[in-house]
Amino acid sequence: MPRPNILFITTDQQRFDHLGLKGLRAIDTPNLDRLGREGIHFDRAYCPSPVCTPTRVSLLTGRYPSSHLAYTIGVTPDPFPGPTLPEILGGEGYHTALFGKTHFVRRADEARQMAGGVDPEPSFFRSWRGPYLGFEEFEGSKGHTTNNTPAMHYRAFLEDAGVDFRPWFPHLRNEYDHHACGSWEIPEQVHDTEWVAGLTRRFIRRQDPGRPWFCWASFQDPHEPHLCPEPWYSRVRTDAMEVFEGYREGEFDRKPEVYRMCHRKDFGSLNDWVGAPAALNGAVREEATVPSCFGEPEKDARRQAALQATLGMVAFLDHRLGTLIRTLEESNQLENTIIVWTSDHGEMHGHHGLWGKGIAAFEDCQRVPLLVWGPGHIRKRGTVPALANLVDLPRTFLSLAGIAPPQEWQGADLRPILKGEAEAVQDAVLVEMRATRSTLNQHTLITDRHKLVVYRHTEEGELYDLQDDPDQYRNLWADPEFGEIRGRLLHRLARFHMEREPVGPPRISFA
Repeated sequence: MPRPNILFITTDQQRFDHLGLKGLRAIDTPNLDRLGREGIHFDRAYCPSPVCTPTRVSLLTGRYPSSHLAYTIGVTPDPFPGPTLPEILGGEGYHTALFGKTHFVRRADEARQMAGGVDPEPSFFRSWRGPYLGFEEFEGSKGHTTNNTPAMHYRAFLEDAGVDFRPWFPHLRNEYDHHACGSWEIPEQVHDTEWVAGLTRRFIRRQDPGRPWFCWASFQDPHEPHLCPEPWYSRVRTDAMEVFEGYREGEFDRKPEVYRMCHRKDFGSLNDWVGAPAALNGAVREEATVPSCFGEPEKDARRQAALQATLGMVAFLDHRLGTLIRTLEESNQLENTIIVWTSDHGEMHGHHGLWGKGIAAFEDCQRVPLLVWGPGHIRKRGTVPALANLVDLPRTFLSLAGIAPPQEWQGADLRPILKGEAEAVQDAVLVEMRATRSTLNQHTLITDRHKLVVYRHTEEGELYDLQDDPDQYRNLWADPEFGEIRGRLLHRLARFHMEREPVGPPRISFA
């Protein structure tokens, strides 16, 4: 069989349980469910970091954030880490493309990076379509629903469509509402979801059957602001929605202080908590913009509309996935294409009184959907409990293409699971969350049953039994009864860090 095509689809901030496969009843996700039923649904998949840039660069480089150094949002590593996955695939004959969101660098640096270090004029994106970071073809956008103004190739698309897009983007009127939730007036035909799907369909149709391809379709939804176009917003069955439980009084009392900071949306005491001098390496400058989940009373009051909009966005995405599958079928490429669907991180959605993603080490934001489907290459297995991390995907893609990975790549190869040759390939996965450069650094180790959370600058920590306490209400870190388990997991974490060190060149002589 020829080398497989790979259609890699990412959403932004999609919860792991927003799938029909996970019992979701308020919307239908037939195409996502098909991927999981006829392929593999990894029910225990995690992101390498629960914020955008670190995970997205891990998906490009096969390395954890502590290795590639794009450790949080608002960071631009210089030089950019490589080699990238599309560079390697392109060097082996693959046609590579990326459509949609990037966020591999600081937002303000994105267009500058694409234009070779200079700030381009808007007209630049009318003629330039790559190459970019190894992608032979590229068309991009930025922002989520209404939290930005249209830019890059997406703005050119809207202009060419002849529509007046100013009413849909309140930044253009200085009327932006971060807490907006509900229906959005933008027609679905010019929404970012259709734009990315349309670019991807056209890419698939014009491929040379003699050349394999790798296409990353990178959608912005269902990231907040929680706004969804019609008819998808109104199609949600609101009577079947299950709103997440909010804050339980006192539930953060036995957790590290950072949870109370998140809930208060106040990191003013961060330096005191970590015992850092007030001016340590810019810590004071960073603390006001800690990327994390927060308590949002205004959004709590709109939680029903927020969930309805999010679910509507997921249903919209599922429908466009169906159009991509049909395009593969119509172009006779279905049997030789592997489809992978995931998200860069999750979303708290009001659970535990928090919204967004980040430093609170809950399953809600660390765990992600991961579906792999390919009738000619992937064994039908349905839902599996094997642990996976998104940092595993680049190595896995190369393995499926018959290409050796770089020695510095740190992810595991999931191919034995995909081929039905193994039930699991790892007994633990890691989530890193370095929110600030000098103070707030958290590592989470996850095994089949337990979750261990350690911090760089404090003796406080977390330990949960995910089997008995899946929502992580009871922190067992200081419980003497669980001292032996905590010690064993700390030892496993130390070994994990040693295992992911680069192998290096072979030793061929005594000295």
